[in-house]
Amino acid sequence: MIDLATRQRVLRRAGRRCEYCRLHEDDDPLFTFHIEHIIAKQHGGTDVPSNLALACHQDNLHKGPNLTGIDPVTNKLTKLFNPRRHKWARHFRWDGPTLVGRTAVGRATVAVLGMNLSHRVTLRQELIAAGRLPRP
Repeated sequence: MIDLATRQRVLRRAGRRCEYCRLHEDDDPLFTFHIEHIIAKQHGGTDVPSNLALACHQDNLHKGPNLTGIDPVTNKLTKLFNPRRHKWARHFRWDGPTLVGRTAVGRATVAVLGMNLSHRVTLRQELIAAGRLPRP
């Protein structure tokens, strides 16, 4: 169980935004965002802030304990995006409501986390139309 002070620290650091897909928690009111273990406890991860990320419900459920995925371009096993070690803009870019992986890490992460499933793209289209995406 993550203590309240650590949870608040992770929320502040992330700006209340999923550190994977960048969705703001106000834009997904049906689900509470999760404090996610970047390296799952079953793989030796701990509750230290440097191993924790804020993740939307969808990204956290898809990621699970995964540390790697298959890059759909090279078909090679690739590490997933690590919000504490990687720069988001180096690995991802937006093409309208679709999230595009710029690198093998980004492409594998988009695939494993199901970031472009139709319901997720539809939500982002609605947020763009409402002027709520992108957020500053």
